[in-house]
Amino acid sequence: MANVIIKSDERRAYEAQVAESFGCRGTISAEQREQAEMIAATTREICRENNMNGGY
Repeated sequence: MANVIIKSDERRAYEAQVAESFGCRGTISAEQREQAEMIAATTREICRENNMNGGY
């Protein structure tokens, strides 16, 4: 059985924003998408640890 991650709209929007901030617009490769996901996840984790409310 495969693991499936269901993402919220806010999470998808934030990952798209991260990708665009690195110049990735429109159709992006799987590698670029994965990099954006990792950056977004790390950013959310750090914000939570430091009690920063960014809405993510």
